[in-house]
Amino acid sequence: MKYELSKHANDVLLRRDIDIDWIDDVLSNPTKKDVISETEMHFYKTIIEASNRCLKVVINPINEKIITAYFDRNMRKKGCQ
Repeated sequence: MKYELSKHANDVLLRRDIDIDWIDDVLSNPTKKDVISETEMHFYKTIIEASNRCLKVVINPINEKIITAYFDRNMRKKGCQ
C-alpha cells in the first residue's frame, strides 16, 4: 500500500521515533484492522524492533493519506499481535 503522509503524520513520526518501514509493514501486514468510517481506518501490528509495542496507523483511504501513527498501549493490553 502506498499512502502519503499528512503534515501531522510526518511530524509525529519524527517526534515519536517511528520508522517509515514500520508504517509500511503495519499497512501491508496488519494483525488487526478496524473500519471506523468510509474516511477512517485503523491498522495495528506489534513491532518487535520497538520493544514489542503495538503500532497503530490511522489512514484516510479515500485520499490515501496517513493521518497519524503512535504506539497504542491500550491495544497491546487487548492482544495486539
